[in-house]
Amino acid sequence: MRVRGTDSRGAALWNRLLALGLWLLAIALAQPTPNTPPPDLSPRVFEIARALRCPVCQGESAAESNAGIAVEMRRIIAEQLAEGKSEAEIRQFFVQRYGDWILYEPPARGLTLWVWLSPLIGLGLLSFGLWRYLSRVKAQAKAPLNDVSEEEITRLEAELNTERSS
Repeated sequence: MRVRGTDSRGAALWNRLLALGLWLLAIALAQPTPNTPPPDLSPRVFEIARALRCPVCQGESAAESNAGIAVEMRRIIAEQLAEGKSEAEIRQFFVQRYGDWILYEPPARGLTLWVWLSPLIGLGLLSFGLWRYLSRVKAQAKAPLNDVSEEEITRLEAELNTERSS
């Protein structure tokens, strides 16, 4: 009597599937991680690309993104470095092509000056408003109670005196 799944053909099939699975796992683990630069690009390319925004990705630099345009940007950076261009010249190339938006830290001029200054202006206005509010509260606490009449004060003093004496 044979038990199901114990014949030699079934065992050979399982051995092949196991070998295929281990082989695929080894290939997957051998792939470089996305944050490490490929061996054909220098780390300087990625250093410059980190200062540039990926045009199609949200919140990723050209160094982090795997989008086709980011790969092309890194290739252009490598070519320009090979031509002897400086980092400032390479950044200027991309600014001419895409505008100041491409830089992760745009220069503080024109409209971007307001972006840089607005937190400071907001903090100043908040501080001024808080100072005014606290000075009013303090002035109200120090102010005498003008809305109480002399008759009311006399009546309350008399009431207190009768309570003390009893």
